[in-house]
Amino acid sequence: MKREQFISFFFIAVLIFVVYEVVRIFAPFFTAIFWAAILAFAFYPVYARLRNALPNRSNLTALLMTVGVFLIVIPPFVMILINMATQAIELSQWAYAFVKEGRLETLIEQVRGFSWFQRIESHVFQWEPLKEGITTWLLSATKNLGTLTASKMGLLTKNAFFVLLNLLFMTFLTFVFFKHGERIYTFFYEIAPFEKETKQDLFLQIHDTFVAVIRGQLLTSLIQSITAGIIFWSLGIPLPIFFAFLTFITSMVPFLGAASVWFPLAVFLVANQFYVKALILFLTGVFIISLLDNLIKPAIIGKKTKLPYFLLFFGIMGGMKLYGLMGIFLAPVVLSLFFALIKIYRGRYLP
Repeated sequence: MKREQFISFFFIAVLIFVVYEVVRIFAPFFTAIFWAAILAFAFYPVYARLRNALPNRSNLTALLMTVGVFLIVIPPFVMILINMATQAIELSQWAYAFVKEGRLETLIEQVRGFSWFQRIESHVFQWEPLKEGITTWLLSATKNLGTLTASKMGLLTKNAFFVLLNLLFMTFLTFVFFKHGERIYTFFYEIAPFEKETKQDLFLQIHDTFVAVIRGQLLTSLIQSITAGIIFWSLGIPLPIFFAFLTFITSMVPFLGAASVWFPLAVFLVANQFYVKALILFLTGVFIISLLDNLIKPAIIGKKTKLPYFLLFFGIMGGMKLYGLMGIFLAPVVLSLFFALIKIYRGRYLP
C-alpha cells in the first residue's frame, strides 16, 4: 500500500470515528433537534417573506419568527395534550365499565339482530368464539390504555424539568435554523460525497419529500382533525378532543385515513339508535372530513412524492414503531432516498 493511500484510509477512519462520537454526544438532544428542524422548515417560507420585508435585520427576523411559532404551536399543543390525556383515561374507564356491565354483549346482540349481519355470520365465521375474544381484548386494551396514559402523564410531570429544558433547547435551535438554515443546508450539500448531478437529485428528493410530508400532509391532517373535532363536539360525541387527535394521527397514515375514526363512531351511533346523528356524521365525514384530503393535499404538494401507497403505509407504520411520532416524517424520506439511489444506480452503474 502506498503512503498516500494509507494516509487517505487513516483520515477516513478517523473522520468516521469522530462523526460517530459527535452523533453520540448529541443523541440525547436528537428529539429537540429534529422537532426544531421540522418547525423551522414548515414555517421557513413565512420567515423568508419577513426577512425580505426587513432587510439587514436577520437576528430580529429570526427572533420574531421563533417567538411567533412557539406562541402559535406550544400553548395549543400543551392544552390539547392535557385534555387528550384526561379524555383517554375517561375513555378507558367508560369502556371498561361498558364491557364489565355486560352492555357490550347487549350491543352485540342488537347488531346480530340485523338480517344482513346474520347472513354474514352464517357464511363467514362462528360468532361465539369471536365475541369472547373481542370482550377479552377490549377489557385488556381499555385497562392498558388507562394505565399507559396515567403513567405517561405521571412521567411527564415527574420529568417536568427535563421537558422544560428540551423546550428551551428546541426554541434556541429553531432560532438557529431560521437564521442559519441556508448556511447549514449549503454545508451538508457541499460535504456530501457524491457527484454533482447525484447530489442535486438526492437533495431535491429530500426537499420535495419534506415539503410533501410537512407542509402538505401535516397541514392537511391538522385541518382534518380540527374539522372532525368541531363536528364531534357539535354532535355531542363524548371525548371529542381525543377522537380529533386520533383523526390527526390516522389521516397521516395511507389506507387508514380519517374514515377509520369517524366511520366506527357513526356505526356506534347507529347501534345506539341515534340515527339522525349517525347520518349527519356519515355525510359530514364523507363530504367534509375525508374530502379535505383530496382538496388540500394536491393543491399543496402536487406530485412531489411518487411512492406507492402500500409501501408508504408499511414504511410509516414501521417508522412509528422504530422512531415514534418522528417516524411519520422520517419513513417517507428514507423510502424516497432509497428509490432515488436505486434510480441513480440503475442509470449510471448498470449497462
